[in-house]
Amino acid sequence: MKKSALALSTLLACGTASADTILGLDATAGAWLPGYSGNIGTDEYKLDNLSLSEDNITFLQVALEHPIPLVPNVLLAHSNIDSDGDDTLATSVTFDDETFTANSEIRTDLNLTHTDATLYYEILDNWVNLDVGLTARMYDGEFTAVSDTQAETVDLTGYLPMAYGMARFDLPFTGWSVIAQGNATAYRGDTHTDLTAKVRWDFVPAVDFAIEAGYRVMTLDLEELDDLQSDIEIKGPYIGFNLHL
Repeated sequence: MKKSALALSTLLACGTASADTILGLDATAGAWLPGYSGNIGTDEYKLDNLSLSEDNITFLQVALEHPIPLVPNVLLAHSNIDSDGDDTLATSVTFDDETFTANSEIRTDLNLTHTDATLYYEILDNWVNLDVGLTARMYDGEFTAVSDTQAETVDLTGYLPMAYGMARFDLPFTGWSVIAQGNATAYRGDTHTDLTAKVRWDFVPAVDFAIEAGYRVMTLDLEELDDLQSDIEIKGPYIGFNLHL
């Protein structure tokens, strides 16, 4: 009986190790609370004038890792960025093809929702972790301005290629880690960065369940991607939960 129990324990342990070796899943979900600044449109209209609502922005991230040499791992991420505001214009402002005259009261909605598909390699995988790869970011957003007599919608749709990197430093025997993660590109006159610094605490080590908190900064200096010309900075703190299987 003891030999059978020992054999069964060994088999289960081997099976768990094989599962971890063959396939790994890392998922994060959370909320981001950013503020908005910068300019939008050909007249460089200041976003500060709109007092855009600082609502919680939801984000999801799922990574699938495997041990197959030369085949990249896959990371999918989605951020639902949507904020509205209003202003009484001091001067006339043009958004795309529509000019709103001075003293017009406008209501706006800024949607920068996007989805990332990233292929990356693990360069280091121990107490220091380092990933590098390439991201295709797909925007499905728009900027809308409406007054009592006028309306204009400026689309932001299309793909941006971006470099991807992640560095994680695990503090041994503590359950804590420090992480820097980001994407960046300079493509056809457009520059775009999306950087996050965070700390993670694995407070349920038995199932690799962790809480993380940090600060995310996103900048968009766009001229060629669709019709939305902008120089925007979005930044603020966030909190999330992470599960690793």
